[in-house]
Amino acid sequence: MLPLDDPRWLSLDHRNWSKGQGGPFVPDELRHLLAHPTDSERFDDLWPFLCSEGTAWPAAYAAAPYLVTIARGLPPAQRDDYLYVVGLMAMCSGEYGETPADLPGDIADAYRLALPEVLTLLAETLAAAEHDQISTRYLLAAVAALKGHPEYAEILNDLDIYAECQSCGEPMLELPE
Repeated sequence: MLPLDDPRWLSLDHRNWSKGQGGPFVPDELRHLLAHPTDSERFDDLWPFLCSEGTAWPAAYAAAPYLVTIARGLPPAQRDDYLYVVGLMAMCSGEYGETPADLPGDIADAYRLALPEVLTLLAETLAAAEHDQISTRYLLAAVAALKGHPEYAEILNDLDIYAECQSCGEPMLELPE
């Protein structure tokens, strides 16, 4: 893992962050989450800066091993969001384990090494904890991405969009509101 005090974090862009400016400083957020892993509000504020809108930014790949570490320390019922976000990174990356070409090799390697454990934690989480339909869908999307099926993962992830007939607009699946 890239140490949280490594100066390279300043050069790892994320949403609204460029050349050390804008948005949260990811290592500070990760330090907080390592100390307070159940602070879902803080995590909810952070993750869209790492991966959203179909993009996993370079800082996401460096953060992923920390997210896995945090998830590993939580009971299955409390780790969904951390695991889903790593799965979302895989969805946004294209092929399994793919990273941006200019990402430093040690960061890419640490990201790739974290992925198999996410699958193990996801399986345990799905089996051990109660999930509503939406949470189950997102966790299954993460599983699909981590099994190397990003297209299928995107369909599951965006099922609310695909749940309507594209011709007539009628619901094809009842999704909870």
